[in-house]
Amino acid sequence: MATLGKIRNRSGLLLAVIGIAMLAFILGDFMQSKRSGPRGSIHVGEVYGEKILRQDFEIKLQDYLDNTWKVQNPQTVLTQSLIAQIRSQIWNQYVRDLIMDFEYERIGIDVSDDEFFELLQGVNVHPEISKVPAFQGPSGAFDRTKVLAYLKQIDEDPSGESRERWIGFQDYLINLIKNAKYNSLIGKAMYYTSNSAIEKANENQQKSSFTYVSLPYSIIPDSLVEVSEKEMARYYKENKQNYQQEESRDVDYIVFNVLPSLSDDELTKSSLQELVSDFIEYEDYELLCRRNSDNTNAKFVFSKQNQLEDENWNQLFSKDKGAVIGPYLTKQGFYRISKLADVQYRPDSVEARHILIKPTQSMNLDSVNKTIEQLKLRIENGSDFGLLANQYSEDKGSSIKGGDLGWFEEGVMVDEFNEACFTSKKGDLKIVNSQFGVHLIEVTSKSKKVKKVKIAYIDRFIEPSTETYNQFYSKASKFAAKLINEEISFDSLVVKENIMKRSDFKVQINKENISGLTNSREMIRWMYSSKTGDISDIFQFENNYVIAHLIGINKEGDIPIQNVKEEITSLVIKEKKSDLISTKYSNVELSKIASDNSKSILNANTTLANLSVAGIGYEPELVGSVFSFIDNNSTVKFVKGRNAMYFVSLLNLDEAISLSDVSQQKKKMLSDIQSYAQANSFNSLKESAKVKDNRSEFY
Repeated sequence: MATLGKIRNRSGLLLAVIGIAMLAFILGDFMQSKRSGPRGSIHVGEVYGEKILRQDFEIKLQDYLDNTWKVQNPQTVLTQSLIAQIRSQIWNQYVRDLIMDFEYERIGIDVSDDEFFELLQGVNVHPEISKVPAFQGPSGAFDRTKVLAYLKQIDEDPSGESRERWIGFQDYLINLIKNAKYNSLIGKAMYYTSNSAIEKANENQQKSSFTYVSLPYSIIPDSLVEVSEKEMARYYKENKQNYQQEESRDVDYIVFNVLPSLSDDELTKSSLQELVSDFIEYEDYELLCRRNSDNTNAKFVFSKQNQLEDENWNQLFSKDKGAVIGPYLTKQGFYRISKLADVQYRPDSVEARHILIKPTQSMNLDSVNKTIEQLKLRIENGSDFGLLANQYSEDKGSSIKGGDLGWFEEGVMVDEFNEACFTSKKGDLKIVNSQFGVHLIEVTSKSKKVKKVKIAYIDRFIEPSTETYNQFYSKASKFAAKLINEEISFDSLVVKENIMKRSDFKVQINKENISGLTNSREMIRWMYSSKTGDISDIFQFENNYVIAHLIGINKEGDIPIQNVKEEITSLVIKEKKSDLISTKYSNVELSKIASDNSKSILNANTTLANLSVAGIGYEPELVGSVFSFIDNNSTVKFVKGRNAMYFVSLLNLDEAISLSDVSQQKKKMLSDIQSYAQANSFNSLKESAKVKDNRSEFY
C-alpha cells in the first residue's frame, strides 16, 4: 500500500517490517474487500443527457485554483479536505452554469452586441463597470473614455494576459445580465390576488381565544396498548411518503490510534537540544526557524511583557538580546526552544488611516500600484486623504470614515501593515502590499514608547517513529489475521480483544469523511464497491490504522419497515391512545375532564400566523382547529395534538377583516413570492435536468 510505503521509507528495512509486509501480502489474497477506482469511465457527470468530461471539469477546477483561489488566499495551504470543498463548489457552479445556459437558449435570453456596448459605456452603464476604479475619473465618477482607452490597449500586452482578464470579466458580466433578465421574467410571472392578501392579513390579525384541558398520552401506560403487525403495516402503507431514503451505507470500524512512545518523546527533545547552539549563534533566526520548526504558522511579533503568549518567555524579557531557553514542554504538548531575537522601544499603540485597492480581473497588480502611487502624489500635493479614501478605498468599513482605522495595538494587523505603522513617523505616507491588496497608509497619531521584545521559537511536535508505526500496524494485521484464521465474526473479535467499535450510518456516496476520521474518503469509496459483510484491508488515515466492516447497504426509495419498526410502533400506540381518550370523554364537560385527571382548565389565544401556543409549544393541529370551531362556542371538541390530547372550548373568534384597500399588502406579498420564486426556480430546473453526479468514481 502507498501509505505504508511512506512510513517504511523513513528508515532502513527491518526484519519486523519484512514480516509485516509478508503478512499484509498474504492477507491481500484473502481479504474480501477491494479498492474502488475509476471504472473505465471518462465522464464525471451528466446534465440534460449531455455527458461531462472529467478533463473539462478538471480544467474548470484548476483554472479557479490558479486564477482566483490562490490570488485571494496566498498564505493558505491547500489541504486534502480543502480541495474537496473547493471541488464541490466548482461542481455545483459548473452544473448551475450548464443548466442556466441551456435554459437561456431554450427561452431565447441573450445579450446583443449593441446592448452590451451600451451597458459598457452608454448612458445606462452597468454598475459592475462603473464601480471599477480604473474606469473612474479623479472625482470618483464613471468616465466612459477610460473604458474605451482600456479596450484599445488590451492587444498591446504581448503576454495576452490583459485580453484573457477582459474576456473573463466580459463572460462574468454577460452572465449577470442574462440572469437579471431571467429573474425579471420569473418575477413578472408571479401574481397575488386581493383575496389572498385579505387572507394573509387575517392570519396575522384575527385572534382566537379558547379554554382547554391538556391530557398527555402518557396517562395511558404503553403496556395497556397492544399493536399488531397488521396495524403497523397499515400505518406504514398509509404514511410511506414519510419513510423515504437516499442510497447510503452503514459501517462498523475499529481504529488503532498510533501514539508516540516514551523513546519518541526523548528523541524529539534531544533533536531540539542539538539546535540550541546554532540558534544562539545564527543571525538569520527566521530562516533557521522556517527550516527546523514544525509550526509553519509561527509569527514573531513585538510584544509587551503582559502580552507574551508563552509564560516561559517571561524568563527572557529581562535577559540580553540573543538569550535562548529550552528545550521545554509547552502546555500544548510539544517541545520548544525560544530566543530573545530583538528588543526595541516602540509605540504602545498607533492611530492610522489607509486606502485599500485590490487587484481584480480587469485591474492587475501593476495597475493597482500605479493608482496608489498617483493617490500618494495627490495627497502630498494637498489633496484630502479622507475624501480620497471615501472615493477609492475598497475597505468599506473604514472608507466611510475617511479610511480611519482608529487606535490599535501591535500584532492586530497583518505583518506588513503592522511594521509600516509601528516604524513610521507621524504623517508619513507608506505603500504596503498585503494579502488583502495594496495599502496607502498614514499614521495620524502615536502613543508613548514602551519596551517590547520579539521572541523567535522553534517547535517540534512529538510524533511516532517508524518503529512505533510498525508496532501498531502489527496489531492491526494480527486482528485481520484472526478474522480469517479463527473464522470469528467481526463483532465477536472486537469483544474478545476488548477494542472499542465505532460506527457511521447513512453514509452517502459523496461524503468526504467517515465521522471521526480525517481524510478518510478512500474508505467511503471502498464501501460503495463492497458487499454487506465485507471486511476491508487496513486503511491508514494520518495517525490511525483502520479496519472496516460493511454492515448495511441502504437502497434509494422506501425505508424497509423493519428499520423503522420502533418509530411506527410508538406512533401507532399514540394513535390508539388518542382514540381511547377521545372515546372516554366524548360529550363530557371540560370541568369533568379536568377533575377526573387532576388538571386545570387553562386559557389561551393565538393567530394562524403563529403555530405555537403559549405554555404548550408547537401544536399546528391545535391552532388550525380553534379557527374552525365556529358553530357552537360552548361545545367541547377534542384535538389530537403532537404532544397531548386537547379538549377545547372556544371563547371568542374575532370577525374576519375585510380590507377595502389591500394594495400595500398585495405589494409586500408579491415581492415575497417573487423573491421566493427567483431563489427556487433553479431547483426546479435542476430536477428536470436529471443531473447525474459520478464524481465518486474519481475522487
